[in-house]
Amino acid sequence: FASSALEEKTTRPQDVYFCENGAYPFGGRIIHDVHKYGSLTMEEVIKYSSNIGACKIAQTLGEQKFYSYIRKFGFGSKTHIDLPGENSGMLAPPEQWSRIALGTIAFGQGVSTSPIQLITAMSAIANDGMMMKPHLVKTIFDDQGTIIKEIRPESAGRVISPETARQVASILKSAVEEGGTGTQAFIDGYAVAGKTGTAQKVDRETKRYSAHKMTSSFMGFFPAEKPQVAILVVIDEPEGVKYGGVVAAPVFKEIANTLISYL
Repeated sequence: FASSALEEKTTRPQDVYFCENGAYPFGGRIIHDVHKYGSLTMEEVIKYSSNIGACKIAQTLGEQKFYSYIRKFGFGSKTHIDLPGENSGMLAPPEQWSRIALGTIAFGQGVSTSPIQLITAMSAIANDGMMMKPHLVKTIFDDQGTIIKEIRPESAGRVISPETARQVASILKSAVEEGGTGTQAFIDGYAVAGKTGTAQKVDRETKRYSAHKMTSSFMGFFPAEKPQVAILVVIDEPEGVKYGGVVAAPVFKEIANTLISYL
């Protein structure tokens, strides 16, 4: 929602949204935030992970326009990575959305996705708004060290402008800095752009979102100004504290530090 709203100029990073002190009636339901926020800027909505703020920003786009950007970022379609068994995820067209769907999809409910879709979308922001086709390996050698096959970068099309991508990257940096939800992914000496995720899983018996079973995640890229690496960490049904910023961000940091030494 952030990339699409900035691209369409329906919002700006410093535009202010009232986040209803944690409870917002929308589409016949109540959308909640974990913490009770009053007024937040668009940038702070991302930094603090406000569901209500996300819902309000998505409303500036409308269903059709928002849906078109979700599709551009690859959700609801296979990435065609060179592995068998890829799933396209689930993204219904707006004609099938419930009254609350515009708001909930903005913060990740009502849509299903795969890890490769998520990291490909994040990588598009790191790559100045250009989607790239993901591959498993870069080069294949024979036992003599001769290159048999080399995979060249392949564009899947532009989704947002370079200017918007840089704006979003800057906002994602703030989510990892002091006060953001992803501070445990902070790497001393390197600027990290990233986003936490804490998603309720659907209970197979009740067919409703579970209050206890979660998928927690952190994804990001670094160095934020000139990205070299994008990483996604997903923790399935963490025990105890379930927030992505607590359980997944430290794993991101550990992997990133190892990669910094390697690179």
